[in-house]
Amino acid sequence: MGGGGGGKSTTSQSIDPALRPFVTYGLNEAQRLYQSQTPEFYSGKTYVGPSESTTSAIQAATNRAMQGNPLLPAAQRQQQDVISGSYLTAGNPYFQAALQPAAQASTQEYYDALQGLSSRASRAGRYGSNAMGQQEGRAETALANALTNQAGKLAYENYAAERARQEAAVTQAPALAAADYLDINQLLKAGTLSEQYQGKELEDAMARFEFEQNKPYAKLSTFLSSVYGAPQGSVTQSSSGGKIVCTAMCKAYGFGSFRQKIWLEHSKNMHPAFQVGYHAIFLPVVEYAYSGELTNAKAFTRKVAEHIARHRTADIWKRKRGRFDLLGTVYRGIIEPICFAVGMLKMHRLEAV
Repeated sequence: MGGGGGGKSTTSQSIDPALRPFVTYGLNEAQRLYQSQTPEFYSGKTYVGPSESTTSAIQAATNRAMQGNPLLPAAQRQQQDVISGSYLTAGNPYFQAALQPAAQASTQEYYDALQGLSSRASRAGRYGSNAMGQQEGRAETALANALTNQAGKLAYENYAAERARQEAAVTQAPALAAADYLDINQLLKAGTLSEQYQGKELEDAMARFEFEQNKPYAKLSTFLSSVYGAPQGSVTQSSSGGKIVCTAMCKAYGFGSFRQKIWLEHSKNMHPAFQVGYHAIFLPVVEYAYSGELTNAKAFTRKVAEHIARHRTADIWKRKRGRFDLLGTVYRGIIEPICFAVGMLKMHRLEAV
């Protein structure tokens, strides 16, 4: 703890001269960058657009999907005819052709039977008789029955086959109905792919817009960080009538160089804020107590300051030897944090200026 008397006391703070050229250069560069157009957004595209082949493929898929599959309607009509039984009611155009071989065989047998009957009746002298007529009638009946049976068999087989086709067509109907959506889905895929590329273009445009919007704030923040982040490297000096505060206090209290040496050795390892705050608080006290006519209030102030200084010095000296001064410990625990807080506040204010 130290103080002085007489004259005005001032406290000044400046950047360490060894660091000043570097700080000045850094701040000038920060200002130059802030006033320039940098940074700039990348001038090219930030995405890969569709190639010519991809664009052609998307367009071809879109055209094909819009036109539709020309085979699908024909297949659906065919299945519709099968399911509705059109091939059952309209008849098989090849039915007669299929029946003809069997009919020819039955007819040939009929003619052969008639010829044999005529020959036998003629040899027996009964040609044209009632018996011959009855036999001819039975032959005709047999021919009609044979043709009818053959036709019925072929008709049944044709009907059964067509019914089987109907059943198969019914099971295939859902697949053909779903095929209507194939072209729609292909059109949807082509549209989705095209929208993805358009979305990338939009993202690129939005990123450029947001970059320009945020650019002033980002540059200002960088500039201010450079200013506020400049190294302190500060040198603090105090004066009071040409005397160091510690020296003035020693002379005023009669402490001698021994106690001054204790103060200086202790304070050299302390943060500069302690010294700045200490001077800010106690210089006015010393100036009041040791200037002008001595009054009772000034005398009391001197005694309090002397009492605190003695016990604080004693505590500093004893702690180096493993002991402590109780009152000095209490005074230091109260005064030193206050000095540090005041010093930090003043240093920040000086930096802001």
